[in-house]
Amino acid sequence: MAIGATWIAFSLLSWAHAQTGTAPQPPAIDIPNTSVFQNQQDTADRLWQNNQSRVQQSNKIDTPTETSRRAGSSYESALRALTQNPKDRLQQLSLEVLNAVNRQDWFGADRLLRIYARDPQHDPSLFDFVEASHDAAKGDYEAAIESYRKVVQASPGFTRSEIDLGRTLFVDNQLREAQDVFKRLQAQALPPVIGRHIQEYTTALENRTRPQFSLTLAWAREDNLNNANTVVNPCALNWNGACFQNNPGKKVGDSGVYFEASINKLWPISGHHGVVLRSLNYGNHYANQDSYDNLASVNYLGYQYSSARTQFQLLPSFEYDREGRYTAYRAAGIRASWRQQLSRRFQLEASLDYKHRDFSSHFGYLQGDLRGVGLFGSYALRPDWVLYANLLYRESDAQNRVFAYGERIARIGVFKAFGNRFTVNLAYGYRQKRAEETYAFFGKRQRDHERSVYLNVTAPRWAWQGFTPMLTYEYRNNRSSIPHAYDYEKNRITLGFNKTF
Repeated sequence: MAIGATWIAFSLLSWAHAQTGTAPQPPAIDIPNTSVFQNQQDTADRLWQNNQSRVQQSNKIDTPTETSRRAGSSYESALRALTQNPKDRLQQLSLEVLNAVNRQDWFGADRLLRIYARDPQHDPSLFDFVEASHDAAKGDYEAAIESYRKVVQASPGFTRSEIDLGRTLFVDNQLREAQDVFKRLQAQALPPVIGRHIQEYTTALENRTRPQFSLTLAWAREDNLNNANTVVNPCALNWNGACFQNNPGKKVGDSGVYFEASINKLWPISGHHGVVLRSLNYGNHYANQDSYDNLASVNYLGYQYSSARTQFQLLPSFEYDREGRYTAYRAAGIRASWRQQLSRRFQLEASLDYKHRDFSSHFGYLQGDLRGVGLFGSYALRPDWVLYANLLYRESDAQNRVFAYGERIARIGVFKAFGNRFTVNLAYGYRQKRAEETYAFFGKRQRDHERSVYLNVTAPRWAWQGFTPMLTYEYRNNRSSIPHAYDYEKNRITLGFNKTF
């Protein structure tokens, strides 16, 4: 290992000085660049949140929407078509009750139901239907689904109730059951307007369960691949009272190709339960500095519980990381997360992450596990303007305790969509890192403070065949308690396109 060789060389030079009286020259110190794995983890975190947001946004887009007027007229037409005598007073009252439900006029619906109840031939199922609709409007989907099922069982010909049952199951992420309901409805002879509405939900269900692929290809330029710095410390090393000055570092920059590729797939089982697959892959290839190439793949496959407001995931993971010409490590682990929609605008996600990393011999000094806990929140000021924040704490073990560390990370950002023209994602990050043990060479423990800026701009207005142009800029500035070893500043820019399949 380079560190051990340095110690031996320094001891021999000190012995030579004692024997000859000549001044020893400072040894060349090989300091491993461990921050590369922190940067990789940052990229994985960003891709995870991007994929979460993409899946949620896709679900919103796929959900069929109708204005109350359109829905009301559609269901009224359907009910008239299914009614033998639409001019009958009882049927007219039923239509008025349905229109009140469409308007979410619950006081009006209750008043009409009292009139409706006076007719000896009234259908008690209509009362359960109104109650179910009211529960669904309040977001009490469990109660709504139970009441809708009572109506469907008591009045099989009450088509509106079965449609609303399917819609509520869909909104509550009970996708297998919603699929069964809409398949039954498709087998019935219904007016074309209702048939088209059912087809919209059937298509939305197919979209939620089909594989989703995302690909990003970009030209990339980074000006400090080796995290070098120009700090010169007259007493970078102190040995037996003698100070040695370090040589300033030289930044290595290069251009190349960057890619991101992700896969998301959901298999509904029953109710809110399902199996989810998520694969996150990314890497760089540089034109002249291939020793800084990298390739990382993080794959999750496991259990998901998902309702309208709550999502829980327990996902075993497998990870592979390659740096330059060598495999850096393979890791197996598990991620547990809980996401809660606290209001229409605000959601919160808590996560636990554990990885058992098996480093190759080239990185054996880093052998050790990684543990982390995180909290992510987002608040939608408007549908096109979202604020978000992220808090993380991680502990990284290492065979050489000098490289074991704990870190605290805070990020805050804003996402803004300018119609269908541009989107902007801007984030600021702060990291505190503290090594577990003192670095014997320097007589200090590494304590870092890193500040970072991330900017991503996409231009949907210039998309071609689904390929959306994008520009990304990243800036990092690290200040360390051992500045001549760990201070650095770097800039990175990528320009390319993204496509979601």
